[in-house]
Amino acid sequence: MKSIANILLLCLFLSAAKAEIKLPSLLMDNMVLQQNASVSLWGKANVNTDVIIKTSWDNKTYKTKSNGEGNWEVKVNSIAGSYTAHNISISDGQEKRLNNILLGEVWLCGGQSNMEMSTRGFTNQPLYNANDEMLDSDFSGIRLFSVRREFNTQPQDDCKGVWRLSNPQSVETFSAVGFNFAKMLNKTLKVPIGLIGCYWGGSRIEAWMSEDKLKQFIKVDIKPESLTPAKANRAPTLLYNGMLKPVSRFTIKGCIFYQGEANVTNPGAYLKLLPEMVRNWRESFNNDFPFYYVQLAPFSYENMGWNANGTEVAIFREVQQKAMSAIPNSGMVGTADIGSASTIHPPEKRIVAKRLAYYALSKTYNLTGIGAVPPAYLSYARDNQKIIVEMENAGYGLSAYGEEIEGFEIAGADKVYHKADAEIIKGAKSKIALKSGKVKEPVSARYCFKNYSYGNIYNSYGVGLLPFRTDTY
Repeated sequence: MKSIANILLLCLFLSAAKAEIKLPSLLMDNMVLQQNASVSLWGKANVNTDVIIKTSWDNKTYKTKSNGEGNWEVKVNSIAGSYTAHNISISDGQEKRLNNILLGEVWLCGGQSNMEMSTRGFTNQPLYNANDEMLDSDFSGIRLFSVRREFNTQPQDDCKGVWRLSNPQSVETFSAVGFNFAKMLNKTLKVPIGLIGCYWGGSRIEAWMSEDKLKQFIKVDIKPESLTPAKANRAPTLLYNGMLKPVSRFTIKGCIFYQGEANVTNPGAYLKLLPEMVRNWRESFNNDFPFYYVQLAPFSYENMGWNANGTEVAIFREVQQKAMSAIPNSGMVGTADIGSASTIHPPEKRIVAKRLAYYALSKTYNLTGIGAVPPAYLSYARDNQKIIVEMENAGYGLSAYGEEIEGFEIAGADKVYHKADAEIIKGAKSKIALKSGKVKEPVSARYCFKNYSYGNIYNSYGVGLLPFRTDTY
């Protein structure tokens, strides 16, 4: 019996001595690492052992030591991105090699179903031009990583997922907004783009925040019944722990975000939660990355017991716009012209992606000549039976591209709004005159300030006017 025990101990010793380097899911073949940055690499090795890392792009060697639990982490310096495939060697006596690595720009894609919605769409809810998107998906410089849905009561160190090359098979199931965003960056910047998709349909913003950040707003009391896939996306902190925290050691350039539908019933709370979530994520990544997000698209919201003419979600969109002033290095894109009365998942995702890309190219990459910031309400004045509204960020002038202007309403002292006849004032780049035969003495105006409406005013760069109201009813 003693000899058997000794043999078993010897086997365990030999097994431990030959233990393979273990890496998190994000560190694998085909990944994209952030260019021109100090990039984190981490994993597990033999305990209290020297770990040697070699990077092929600069032939440098880095040395660190694993701790008593075998954990190690090191920062390596990346160089300018290109389409040259690189490799990384990691060894604690046994070597592990990562191949086909590109250096470029890495972006996080976060949110709920409108970010999650892939090119193939949802059941009976297709996207426009799905086949065309699939056929235009073979990009050697785009790599995609989808974080598998996971939830946990405690912050996790790793997630599940793989880096995939861009092709019809991978694009079919990856965020359509994210992929089209990557395409524009890849074509314009001419460097590889890596995307990390971290989203879950129907998720509340509270699910994406850490417990310590949430405690200042709500009592974090996770009920046992919420620990199911059907309810985890609405329970506090579970998705942060299971999906966001595990990717927060990976070095990224920025984040695009599309969420809010699950929080529309409490816009006041969202005005506090969204800026705090961004702070939470930036602290987790140790990176004050740019944050660009999407205003909710027009929809009737009859599923909520509301209707197209209500203003419940219009008020929420207003809150989303106000949040920009509380989030440094941020921008919001509007969707007043691309909503759908019949689905909360409008089929025009390419325009959303383009508007996010305009922000990134203009504000993050300092590309001149790009008009990214949407026109927005600035002021109004009463002029007899008209109201004159003035916009900022009009560029070289507002336009409806020759179509009849839609989306404006005016009201008198009775606070009853009526459709307005709108006319862009000649010689004034940023002013529109509003009138209605049903309102003799107008006192207030609004644009697309309904749950569902359609507006078609753009600045000279083709970016749509954000919804607004002049009143505070």
